[in-house]
Amino acid sequence: MKSIYKACIPALAAAFAFVAVAAFAQPVAVKEDAAQLKADKAVLQRQLKRLESDEATLKSDMASGKMTAESKDAYAVYTGKHAIRGEERDIAADKKASLQMKADKAALHRQIKRLEVAEARLKADTKEGKMAAESKDAEKVYKDQQAMKGEKKDIADDTTKLKTDQKK
Repeated sequence: MKSIYKACIPALAAAFAFVAVAAFAQPVAVKEDAAQLKADKAVLQRQLKRLESDEATLKSDMASGKMTAESKDAYAVYTGKHAIRGEERDIAADKKASLQMKADKAALHRQIKRLEVAEARLKADTKEGKMAAESKDAEKVYKDQQAMKGEKKDIADDTTKLKTDQKK
């Protein structure tokens, strides 16, 4: 009989210890999940403020005509059009049948070809949805929106995890 007690007491003690640890661990898991949920909500609020700020910057830059509101491709088209206007002014100021006029006409044709390439690139990039067709400001807004989507997903995951831990 004593040998049975000697064998059962450590097993019983181990079982009680396991139950006590499991009971203690559950509130810790709930607290950790709640803390993670709170942190994710704080990050979401910061992302929302950053998005609002970037959207306001984009709107004001577009309204004022700043080139930061334009993409690299759109800027290439813009500078190409200005270069063509400059070449046309140069040709108008040149003497007829002069070497300078001949050189300016060749430069005009080069600028027209560059403009056509830039316009085609802008059209293709815009159609494909490439970020090269977006301005820096628009890109910031896009990245902020993506970050907010990720944070919302994290919050949803944390909420479900917290609910499952509370049910245990």
